Amino acid sequence: MKVEEIVREGYDLHFHIGPDVLPRKYIVEELITKEEGKIKGIVLKSHSFPTIQLIKSVKKLKQLKLFGSVTLNWFVGGLNPDAVYASAVMSKHPLFVWLPTLHAENFLIKSESEYEIPPDWSKDSKFVSRRKTEVNGIKIINQKQQLTKRTEKLLEVVKKMDCILCTGHVSYKEAQKVVERAVELEIPVIITHPISKHINMPVEIQKTLAEDGVYIEHCFITYHDGSYRIEDFVKQIKAVGAKSCILSSDAGQLGNPSSSESLIKFIKLLQKHGVTKNEIKKMLIKNPKEILRID
Repeated sequence: MKVEEIVREGYDLHFHIGPDVLPRKYIVEELITKEEGKIKGIVLKSHSFPTIQLIKSVKKLKQLKLFGSVTLNWFVGGLNPDAVYASAVMSKHPLFVWLPTLHAENFLIKSESEYEIPPDWSKDSKFVSRRKTEVNGIKIINQKQQLTKRTEKLLEVVKKMDCILCTGHVSYKEAQKVVERAVELEIPVIITHPISKHINMPVEIQKTLAEDGVYIEHCFITYHDGSYRIEDFVKQIKAVGAKSCILSSDAGQLGNPSSSESLIKFIKLLQKHGVTKNEIKKMLIKNPKEILRID
């Protein structure tokens, strides 16, 4: 089975779509034209807006499946249970709910840029971003290191609406705390790119969370931007086990490869450094289908 054939049966659970505050490579119609027949399904993400309405606007899909999400930045009111409810009601598939990304306190503190959105993310000289000082970082735990009441309410709605929780750009300590509660509530959880300079979740913590049924995400763009070596991903995949990992692109930015192209490049690199074909199929096909509840 060639790499392209594996990707054709695979699912990318993290792809940025336009229109968005940040310039993006594709709007939905362009993405469909590009990826039809090259990948089985893609979860559409925006830092700024719910994506389910973009999917509902598509008149007809042939083979490509699209899945909606909402990211809980201030653009949708932060930790807003109503934003989750509205998108989940509209979605015929499980909705992906990302905890804050751009507006997570952890991200704003650790970002080396003085801006809310680092200008180098846009690849567009005309892009204008606010300064970080204009944005209040969103917290999910309080001074007693307990989940805030707002976070607790959010998790109740995520559970009630049968959504999938992704940890976004909160710190790994915050992620641990919210995952513990989500596991108690039997909410499916994905740890968003723990290999990231803003998160850097220790592999021992990843292993512990994986034992509770949580999935660990590894993204091509985190390698592609030069922040980490491919060996770093292989080491963590082997330590945690492919049965608890997924491979995503995290692509969609101007100048970066498409979803299927990103995954093909990622897989070839991983295989070159010792990740087996069966492990790849688990992370790109089997595990995503379980998360998405696809037979």
